Amino acid sequence: MLKTNISQRVAVVALLIVSTFAVAGLTAVTVLSDSVAVAQGPGIDPIAGCIKTVGETWVGNTVGDKQNWNESRQNFVSLLTTDNTIKLMNQNIVHNGFPEDPAKPITDTAGIWSMLNNGNMTQYDRFHLFVNEVILKMAAAKPGFTQIQQNFLGRCITEAVNTLNPTPLY
Repeated sequence: MLKTNISQRVAVVALLIVSTFAVAGLTAVTVLSDSVAVAQGPGIDPIAGCIKTVGETWVGNTVGDKQNWNESRQNFVSLLTTDNTIKLMNQNIVHNGFPEDPAKPITDTAGIWSMLNNGNMTQYDRFHLFVNEVILKMAAAKPGFTQIQQNFLGRCITEAVNTLNPTPLY
């Protein structure tokens, strides 16, 4: 009977410790998300920053957890850079579809961020087209992000896009 009580006490203490770290983690992600929004400027890629922050905060410590995260992250970026909607945004909005100004393929998140900063982008382009694609690609990335990873990654990227200045076409 004594061992059972000790086990229950250990379980309760462990649960309290885990809960404390979870709350601290949520606070850290909120603070980091806010600081990413403030620190943006030319040449800074907050999408990669979001991926890094969520990876450091919401990935377990086992080899399997890290391998799953890295594969999902690589697949997510690949899905974004090859997405037809984003390709069309890059060709027809950023480069106006003119043959004399051909769109170069987007190969990484820095290229996506550069596209979002283009003066031809409207609020609709950024929020309805791009953010929708981010959400779809997070869900499609394999082997798969956990739900909490998807939630925080989507929130961080949306907050980063929210910090972009209006363009002449807003």
